[in-house]
Amino acid sequence: MTKEIRSVEFVVLPTSRTKARQMFQIAGACRFVWNHFREKNLGDYQNFKNGKGTQPPVSFFSLGVEFSKLRHETDWLRKLPAHPVRYTLKHFADALKQAMQGKKGFPKPRSRRQTIPSFTLPSEENFGIKKLNEKYSLLRIPLVGWVKLTRRGGNPYEDNVPKQVVLRHDGRRWRAFVFYEVEVEEKLDDGKVLGVDMNVRQIATSDGHFYFLPDLRRKEARRKKYQRRMARQVKSSNRRKDTKKKLAKVSRKIVNIRKNWVHQTTKEVADRYGIVVVENLNVKVMTASAKGTVENPGKNVRQKARLNKGVLDTAFGEIRKKLEYKCGRLIEVNPAYTSQTCSECGHADEENRKTQARFQCVSCGFASNADTNAAMNIRRLGMARLHGEGSGISTAPANREIDARLPNGQQSI
Repeated sequence: MTKEIRSVEFVVLPTSRTKARQMFQIAGACRFVWNHFREKNLGDYQNFKNGKGTQPPVSFFSLGVEFSKLRHETDWLRKLPAHPVRYTLKHFADALKQAMQGKKGFPKPRSRRQTIPSFTLPSEENFGIKKLNEKYSLLRIPLVGWVKLTRRGGNPYEDNVPKQVVLRHDGRRWRAFVFYEVEVEEKLDDGKVLGVDMNVRQIATSDGHFYFLPDLRRKEARRKKYQRRMARQVKSSNRRKDTKKKLAKVSRKIVNIRKNWVHQTTKEVADRYGIVVVENLNVKVMTASAKGTVENPGKNVRQKARLNKGVLDTAFGEIRKKLEYKCGRLIEVNPAYTSQTCSECGHADEENRKTQARFQCVSCGFASNADTNAAMNIRRLGMARLHGEGSGISTAPANREIDARLPNGQQSI
């Protein structure tokens, strides 16, 4: 048995408008602290990058000392709980450290209209959770008091120890993400290897299965309609506020559908195979804009933008992240030429894949679905890595998952 951190999502039901307003006040204080320390460290960051000064302190402890001074000098900030507001500096310290190392840019300011209201209860001393009945649980928030939590299916980890709570407003209601420390059985490496090829709005596996992203075209069309309507309406008007609520509602549905598909797909894959092999894709480079510059304008900009949207909708990074903790082992391989190489004879040629869906080798005549063929090549690369690590698994499959050769010399398409 090993210990892992698992999160459970609840819907928060504040028992009064006062409690809901207090939760927004805590989230607003977190936003204020973030912006305050951003402005305070911006000059030191610029001097450090220009070589005119030393690196400013970026640790959570050093920022926490400055926060204590700020809280002592600000009357309204002293009336709010200290721990949830101060924990914002933990995220700011991580962002500032990455900026100093050159991995990311300087942290951006958080605005009232564009930033999602949220705050964190960092440790179990700052909150309390208890079961009320079969349908509801209670969460104690500093200053706010007890609020109801509900979740379809109940709480699967109610007997475990909660370590942290993150509260976030989704535009309609507050949601609580409770992180529990649970004991789980170690994921056994059963020796079964599966290759996964991630494509636009679908993933294909080396055993012939396809998992398609649900059709979201109607909801996306509705979202575009509300976006166009908002663009024509007067800012701060009541009609624009109503349209904004409708836009947020349809956007939540799209996000939830995609998130559910990722979870269900990765669970099914991880339940059947202990070792999963995926491509090490650089999504940021894949989805770069093709518009170019004024001097060198790009070509097929609209088509590339549509392709980028499809790649982002499929959530390659989320699929890889979910498989990493659900399956026994996740192996990443180089995706180069996996879609042009024949999984039967190993011949690599761009003429092997004349269309998006069909693969036919110009050397041996092997024909198959293009994504399934790529998944089989990905599986072969993963098995080669395991063989190199001394796992004893041969790089040549003992049996083919899909036999594309049919009787009488026919070939599948």
